[in-house]
Amino acid sequence: MSAEKRKNIINRPKWQKFYITLEHFWQHCTQKLGLTVSRCVTAVRGKIASWWQIVLIFVFAVVFLYYPIGGWLVHSIDTSNNYHPQSENGSLATIDMMSHLINREVHHKMWTPNLPFIFPSYFLDNMPNFQLGLMSAVSRTAAALERLPITSTLPNAETERHEAVELLQYPGNIWLFSPQNKLMPVPSSNTQYKKGRKKLNNFNDQIAAGRIVLSRDEASLSTFLRFARRDISRQLAQTDAHIRETHDSFVDLKADDIFYFTLGKLYGYAQIFKALSQDYKDVLIRRDIYPQWTRMQNFLECASDLNPTIIRNGKLNSSLAPNHLITINYFGARAVNLLNNIIYRLNQPVDSQQ
Repeated sequence: MSAEKRKNIINRPKWQKFYITLEHFWQHCTQKLGLTVSRCVTAVRGKIASWWQIVLIFVFAVVFLYYPIGGWLVHSIDTSNNYHPQSENGSLATIDMMSHLINREVHHKMWTPNLPFIFPSYFLDNMPNFQLGLMSAVSRTAAALERLPITSTLPNAETERHEAVELLQYPGNIWLFSPQNKLMPVPSSNTQYKKGRKKLNNFNDQIAAGRIVLSRDEASLSTFLRFARRDISRQLAQTDAHIRETHDSFVDLKADDIFYFTLGKLYGYAQIFKALSQDYKDVLIRRDIYPQWTRMQNFLECASDLNPTIIRNGKLNSSLAPNHLITINYFGARAVNLLNNIIYRLNQPVDSQQ
């Protein structure tokens, strides 16, 4: 730097001196970084002698970096219990809870059961099964909602509700192509669930506006609970059958799939029942079944809290190997027993309980 140029810099204000110094520092770092990158590229070119080495490096990066790290970043099994459903202006808290669960798994997370091998979550199995189990609880609750009698001034109220149920019952493993015809494009699972959620919210908005009137009596609550009881009992029976058939196996690769599907289903019903207790609070008080309802909720939440590092389907008389399928089935079976008692009391005349 010439003496004249240095003199001009010295005579400048302090803030200009600071920016000039910062600029010189940045140029120095950029030159150093460029030189380092150039040396690295030269070194790599010297090591790679043929195209198959490039392929080998690419395969190594995919197998040991893309899938493990990408899958670890995507993996998220959320069994939180901190969402409080809204029932403002007479809307159903149950529908709001269903909408929240769908929105959380489809919008705020990645819907993993339908993703092909190009995504790092392709080799995940716990999160996809959890999401499928959770969505099965939501879709069965929507089917129960369709059975409830309504009074409406809207001509398309029944159609809106029926379409929401059909959309939420869409298979969860469809990405872009039909399973029957791989060349035929079809809507993806998450796209259909988003549409179903939108129709559920529209239906709930009409309830809040008073255009749709839905009875909140013992019969309506019993309908929800009977659908849930049948769904949970069917899943527990399938898990029991798997335990009987494979508990002697040294390695059971399907145990974690069944465990997390059951976990997602029981967690989904734990959240939905929390919303139902808000919608049918008067019924629970009138029938004096709040204590049983609370115990049922506790069993479902205990099942949702299960988070073992490794899922084992150990021998039934083993002193060392646990059996997590039996554990989660225990909590589910206790909840079903209490459901039976609650449904029985709901179906009894009010006078016979006083």
